[in-house]
Amino acid sequence: MILLFLFLTLIILISYPIIGFKIYKSIRNKDKRKLYRLTTILLILILIPGFFWRILPGSDLVWRPIEKVQEKGYNTELTGFEFNFGDSIYEYESKRDFNGDGYSIWIYEIDKKTAQYFKNPKAEFFTNFPNSEFRNDWETELWKKTPFDQQEQKFIDFAHSSLDELDFELEDLLNEKGNYYAYEYYMHDFGEDKVYVGNIDFYIICPNRKLIVKINHNT
Repeated sequence: MILLFLFLTLIILISYPIIGFKIYKSIRNKDKRKLYRLTTILLILILIPGFFWRILPGSDLVWRPIEKVQEKGYNTELTGFEFNFGDSIYEYESKRDFNGDGYSIWIYEIDKKTAQYFKNPKAEFFTNFPNSEFRNDWETELWKKTPFDQQEQKFIDFAHSSLDELDFELEDLLNEKGNYYAYEYYMHDFGEDKVYVGNIDFYIICPNRKLIVKINHNT
């Protein structure tokens, strides 16, 4: 989707000098009807990228409600419970390669109602989720209670990040009772029994701390 809008934005930018030249000709020819029409088209073509890329004043008033709805849908697919993230308490995003390789971690607060639900979630939370169609070619480990299984250490290591600015580490959350974790992953197979974790989406929910952790690591 982003690539499509980048392409459309490029086409729009290329059209500016063409329309500008036509406006210049209509001024010279004193063709007011054509001048008004071309000016209107140019104005619209200037506003469209500004609205999409959110540099146009007021565009956030439209985008924020849309993002909140999308966020609820995402979290429903992730947990079976509809909620929005609260304030961000930690974020790190590395530079991404052209193919999306890189590392990101986000830690958000969750509200009291959401935290209360996850203290005793429905049974389907452990049997049906995460349920993301976007990762349908990845393997999924459904939600389970902490402390984490030592046999999953290679996945923990691949998702690991040091939280220097906070008073806890990911290992603390995964060893702390009352939390939950899940992950979706893709294995790189290089043949001759050389199989390694190549991509992972890793999640931790901490009801008592009222926070959720999201990690993405692609290689």
